[in-house]
Amino acid sequence: MSGAARPETVIVLVGAPAAGKTTLREQLVASGAVRDVVSPDDERAALREADVAAGRAPKPLQEYSLLAMRANAAAAERLLSAGRGYLADATHLRRRDRVAHVRAAREAGLPAIAVLMPDVPIEALRARNAARPELRRVPEDTLARHAHRRGLLSAALLREEGFDDVIEVAPLLESLSA
Repeated sequence: MSGAARPETVIVLVGAPAAGKTTLREQLVASGAVRDVVSPDDERAALREADVAAGRAPKPLQEYSLLAMRANAAAAERLLSAGRGYLADATHLRRRDRVAHVRAAREAGLPAIAVLMPDVPIEALRARNAARPELRRVPEDTLARHAHRRGLLSAALLREEGFDDVIEVAPLLESLSA
């Protein structure tokens, strides 16, 4: 993504776990292209840390998912009601998850852009996943299922779902390695 994204845009990352979504997000935030981020992974980690800080036994990260999703929905709603967009950092491999962001953006009068991450081979996803800290690793069956789902997606499909624009990261990566 070149230049700074308009703060009044909803940006939805779409890709398998370990495909580079959070790395891209960190680069966009560091460059100033993105200011506000909604991330279930970040929220799950924060909830777990809060349990530890309060002296409660921490649970596996996935057990914080419901609370994390509720917190993310509330954060997105607050931002949209203020006329501000956000970057949604999650897999978004299910249509209903993507379309929810598109609808919310429309209701707020904001554009929605999908960033389609590369369709990374499962072997590469496994290697990247194994290199993650243990708490951040995705179970193998989930990784395989998500890799399959990502393989079914295309920019055309995302446009049909209502995104104003779709940015494909894969062609950019291929041109850099050529």
